[in-house]
Amino acid sequence: MRKELEQKLVERWPKWFNTGSDFRYTGMTLGFRHDDGWFDILWRLCEDLEPLVNEFEKAGGGQFEILQVKEKFGGLRFYVKDANDDICLRIETARLESFRSCEVCGKPGARREGDWIKTLCDEHATAAAAQPSVENHLE
Repeated sequence: MRKELEQKLVERWPKWFNTGSDFRYTGMTLGFRHDDGWFDILWRLCEDLEPLVNEFEKAGGGQFEILQVKEKFGGLRFYVKDANDDICLRIETARLESFRSCEVCGKPGARREGDWIKTLCDEHATAAAAQPSVENHLE
């Protein structure tokens, strides 16, 4: 994801995204490892998590922290430290939404498989299929 979009999330929820820590403790030092199209899903997820996290922490839960955000097998992965079932359920809802949203542009998409597995709209799937694979560059 572009740095300016990452920065919007980090500035809005600085206690959640520890981007300046040691990689041994958080994957957020690598940034967000997906394309821009899922930004809106992430923003809505974080907004929805705010009251859940506040309630969880006030009830004696640990300090909520986002450890890693990335694409894996065509879906959004959002790994956290210290969460309850309500928080995990909302994260799962966002993951499922990512399988219907193009990772590049956010328009409706579907999981595509080839040399890669990505969730893309028809336009970006066609563009990705037109790009030569790594094996073609090695010949």
